[in-house]
Parts: sequence; structure tokens; C-alpha cells
Amino acid sequence: MASSDKNPFLDMFTDFGKSMNLPAPDINGMMEYHRKNLQALQAATQVSSSTAQALLDQQRTALEQTLAEIAETIQDATAGADPADMAQTPMELARKAFEATLQNSREMAEIVQKGNADAFQVLKDRVMESVEELTGKKS
Repeated sequence: MASSDKNPFLDMFTDFGKSMNLPAPDINGMMEYHRKNLQALQAATQVSSSTAQALLDQQRTALEQTLAEIAETIQDATAGADPADMAQTPMELARKAFEATLQNSREMAEIVQKGNADAFQVLKDRVMESVEELTGKKS
């Protein structure tokens, strides 16, 4: 009687593979390939993290500038104590706030756009490198 731990069906495929002389997979090559992919993802994540930090710094700077301008405008308006100047204060504050908001929004959009472009470029470079590795062609 045959042993119960043998699988004739599996043995048949194993023998078939051996008879075809199929090459063994290059485990080290596959590990290197995926290591490079992970490094590219890590680099893209670092770029994104740096972008987020730059965005936070820009927001903090914008808030500090806005608060300083508000304090300066209020001091200027109350220093003269002229009712006409005091009436202009809310309009002046609104104008400065609007201009500052536009400028800061523009700067923050540029930071985000550049960060996204840089992170995308890291990943794109790795994809192109992968294509070259797979096809054996340099572009």
C-alpha cells in the first residue's frame, strides 16, 4: 500500500517541471527589484512629509504676519483718535486680510504643487528604471 504522505498528483507536476529544465527564480534579483521600489516609495514619502512641513511653516508665518498687521492697524487707528480714521479701520483690516489671504493661498498652492511634482517625479523615475530593467533597454 502507498504511503499516505505522498501526493502522486504533486509528484507528477514536480517531475514535469524537472523534465522541462525550468530555471529557478532569481530570488536575490527579485528582492533587489522590490527593495528599489520600496526605496522610491520612501523617498516620495519623505518629499511629501517635507512638503507638509513647509506648508505648516507657511501657514504659521501667514498667521503671525496677519496678527501683527491687525495689531499695527488697530494701534495706528487708536493713536490718532480721529473718528474718520477709526471708521476706516474695519475697511483697512478687511482689505489687508483679503490681500494677505490671496498672497498666502498662492504661496501655499505653489508649495503643494511643487511637492506633488517632486514626489511624482521620484515615483516616475523608479517606474522608468523598472521598465529599463525589465526590457533591458536604456531610454
